[in-house]
Amino acid sequence: MAGAGPAGAAASRALAMCAPELRVAVIAPDQRRGRGQGRGEVLSPLVQPMLRQLGLWSSFLAQEFAPSHRTLTSWDEPGLTSSELLLEARGPSWRVDRAGFDDWIATEGCRAAVRVDAKVAHLAREADGWSVACDDGDRHSARLIVDATGRTRALAHRQGLRAKAQDRLIAAYAEATMSGQGAPELLVEAFEDGWWYTLALDGGRRAFACMTDADLARGLRLSTPDGWRAALAGTQFVSALASKIIQLDEPRLVPAGSRCAATAAGFRFLCAGDAASAFDPISGHGVVKAMRSGVFAAYAASDCLVRGDVAALDRYGAWVAREAAVYATTLSEHYGSVSRWAARPFWQRRRASSSNSLNGLSEQ
Repeated sequence: MAGAGPAGAAASRALAMCAPELRVAVIAPDQRRGRGQGRGEVLSPLVQPMLRQLGLWSSFLAQEFAPSHRTLTSWDEPGLTSSELLLEARGPSWRVDRAGFDDWIATEGCRAAVRVDAKVAHLAREADGWSVACDDGDRHSARLIVDATGRTRALAHRQGLRAKAQDRLIAAYAEATMSGQGAPELLVEAFEDGWWYTLALDGGRRAFACMTDADLARGLRLSTPDGWRAALAGTQFVSALASKIIQLDEPRLVPAGSRCAATAAGFRFLCAGDAASAFDPISGHGVVKAMRSGVFAAYAASDCLVRGDVAALDRYGAWVAREAAVYATTLSEHYGSVSRWAARPFWQRRRASSSNSLNGLSEQ
């Protein structure tokens, strides 16, 4: 297992539960997870059944992450709507510090695995698996490899396995120290060049992110405080919260585009989590999706290695492709519901019908 984020940790945990006879090695640097992401994140209510399935729900609750009982949204209409009733029907969402969550799930999910504090440096195919050379100088043999290295797709890319990019979405993320206590709920607001989200962090801090396309971000100069604030002025509700900013950290750009592996399965090789498919943050299911992918990858690996069902790997790859197709249609419909800025490039690019949502994908 390369990677110990939500996908890799969930896969490791699922393998320990469904195939305890297998020896699992998790190769990942022993460093703080989530470093390349924003700290603030809201986990979907669907995280509860997923963690229950993995036997980690009680441990999750013990971390004392904050429940969030509603999300505020300003999308196609200029007003603000609340999704509190929908969320209550499935339980609350959860506001987490992403680095803290990733550290926790790496520890709990990989508890039964052999941890290797390194990165994979080289892969060599063997008759019945792979030879794995790490950057610490050690070499390991594996009957099957799972690439759970996130958007970098470190192992898949090394094997020449490409990913199809649906868009060039990017997040201009910044944290700020606030005066007074703001609303804790996640707030999502569309604007002419994309959309914003903001949510409260611990210690009087707040996270803000402007989501737009990479070329538009350059034109808006979103990596600069002045450009970032100018774009913020195009919002109504997010800018009202931002009026309480005392000190703003330097904005940074984080890739957030949708993509799917051209193939998520190969010879004794699987991609899981964002290495298999990465979802737009507007879906609200990125972490849960990554964990679900890790669990299904574990089931496929177990079927292949324990039961001799080699076709399980191809079935997993087909499942990833189906999930990505359904997601692309849903995403197209969601963005297509916004008509306020139909002439603006960001929204024009997303006006294609759901039936054509997978057309024009480029390889990267």
